[in-house]
Amino acid sequence: MMTLQNENADQEHEPYAPHCVIIVKGIQGFGFNVRGQIDEGGQLKSINGSLYPPLQHISNVIPGGPADAAGVLMGDRILEVNGINVEGESHSKVIELIKSNPEKLRMSLMSVPPKENERLDGESVSYCSEDEFELHKVDVTIPSMSQKDENGKIVVYYNVYIDGKFLCSHRYKNFHDLQVDLKNKFFQFDFPKFPGKWPFQLSQTQLEKRHKELEQWLIQVCSVAQLFNHFYIQDFLGLVNNDKNNEKADISSVGSKSEPDNADIKVLLPDRSSICVNIPTESYVKQLIEAICDKINISHENSQYFSVFKSSDADVFEVPLSLSEKPLELHVQNYNESGTLKFTFKKFIFSSKDENEIAEDPACLNILYQQAVDDLINKTFDTTGKEIELKRTQHISTQREFLEVVQSCPGYNTVSFPHCACDSRKDGHVILSISFQKISIQACLLTGEKQDQIKNFTWATVSDYGSDGDIFHFTISKSNSERKISLTTPFADFMSQSFDRITASRDSVTST
Repeated sequence: MMTLQNENADQEHEPYAPHCVIIVKGIQGFGFNVRGQIDEGGQLKSINGSLYPPLQHISNVIPGGPADAAGVLMGDRILEVNGINVEGESHSKVIELIKSNPEKLRMSLMSVPPKENERLDGESVSYCSEDEFELHKVDVTIPSMSQKDENGKIVVYYNVYIDGKFLCSHRYKNFHDLQVDLKNKFFQFDFPKFPGKWPFQLSQTQLEKRHKELEQWLIQVCSVAQLFNHFYIQDFLGLVNNDKNNEKADISSVGSKSEPDNADIKVLLPDRSSICVNIPTESYVKQLIEAICDKINISHENSQYFSVFKSSDADVFEVPLSLSEKPLELHVQNYNESGTLKFTFKKFIFSSKDENEIAEDPACLNILYQQAVDDLINKTFDTTGKEIELKRTQHISTQREFLEVVQSCPGYNTVSFPHCACDSRKDGHVILSISFQKISIQACLLTGEKQDQIKNFTWATVSDYGSDGDIFHFTISKSNSERKISLTTPFADFMSQSFDRITASRDSVTST
C-alpha cells in the first residue's frame, strides 16, 4: 500500500504521486466517467516507474463539476475507492464501490504524464459510465422489417417497438443519421459498434444480419438514460409531442400510430434453411401459408396439407399455429420472451396416401423429403431393419424412393405429445400418440418416464372430441357404452387440430 501525500485536491502534492481526493456529489453527480478492463486480474505493467496490475482510470471529467473542483484529471489511475484497494479489480466492482456512498466519495488516485496516458490507453478496455450516463431498462425491439416501393426501388424499413407497441419505421439511413447526431452531441460517450454501409444490394442473409445489428445498437443506446431522454432519440422514436413545444410524449400512449401495411417474416423450412415472406400485418395463418407456398412454388390447392409450426428456445416442441392467430402479432408479442419465437413450415399430414398424391408435385416432394430426413435425424420413428435402404436412398436424386422407405417404418407420421395429466389416472401422467391407424395412451410417471401400460383405440370407436382451453377430450364408444377421456395439456389445440386432420383424411378415403 503506498503512502498518500494529500487529503484534498487543493493541497500540494507531487504531480504523479498517489494522492487522495474527496468528492461531494452535486447536481451533475460526481462529474466523471471511468474506463477499464472488464474482468479482474491481469498482467503487471509499469506506471510511473512502478509495477501495477491493470487499473481503472478516469476517462472523462465534466468541466466545473464536483470531480473537476476536487482536482481529478483525465487519465488518473484509481488505486482505492472509499478505503478499499481496487488495483486489478474488475470494472463492475469499481463502479459498485463508487456508487456505495451516494453523497460523498473518497478515492486514491495517481496521475500519469500525457505520453504515459496515451500508452496505457492502448490497452484493451471496456467503457461503462459511472455517473453522467446512467443505465435504465427500456424494452425496445425491432422485431420485423417492411419493404416499400419508392419510385420503382424497393426500400427496407425497420419497425421499432417499445413494450410490444409499434412506434415507428425507419430506413438504415435514418439510423445512421441518428448515430452521427448522437456522436457529435455526446462526443465523450463510447458508442457501441454501428453496422457499416454496403455499396451493393444486400442479400437476405445480409439484411437479417444488419437487422440484428441495428437492433442491438438501438437497445444499447436506449439503455442509457441521458441518451434515451435526449430530443434526438425521442424525436427518432416519435415520442416528441410536436404540439407542445417538443415535450416528451407519454410512452403508455404509443401504439396508436398506424403500423406498416406489410412486414417481412422469417420462416424456417424442414431442412433449417430459411425464407422471408412479406405479408399484411393483419394476416392470419392461412395467408402466411399461402405466401410461403407462393414463394416455394407449391399450389394453393396443396397448401392445405401444410401448416406453420411455432417453437422457441425455451420450448422446442413444435406446435401448429391456430387458424385464428395472426403470425406477425404473435411474433411481436413473444419477441423477447424466453427466446425468440421460431416459425417452421412443415407438412401436417398423417396419411401416406395423401403424401404420395401431393408428392407428384416436385416442390411438395422436396418439403416431404426434407422433413423425413429431419425426422430421421431426430429419431422420431423406428428404423430397425431399414438402415441399409435408408442410407442407399437418402439422396436428393432418390427422394421418392426414400419417402417410400420411411413410410414403411413404424412410428412414421405419428405425433407423440409431451406427457400430461389424465382424468382417468390419479397417480401419474400419460403420453398421447396419434397416427392414421390408431390412438395410443401410454402410462408414465409424473417425470414422463414411460411405464408398461398402454391402451390403443381405433378411429372407428371415436364418437366425439374437442378442446376447451387446456382441456382436450375424446369419447370412445363400444357396444352400448361410452367412455370420455380428458387430458389437461397446453397442447390441447394441437391435439384437436390433429384429430381434425385425421378424421377428414379418413372420411375422404371412405367416400372414395
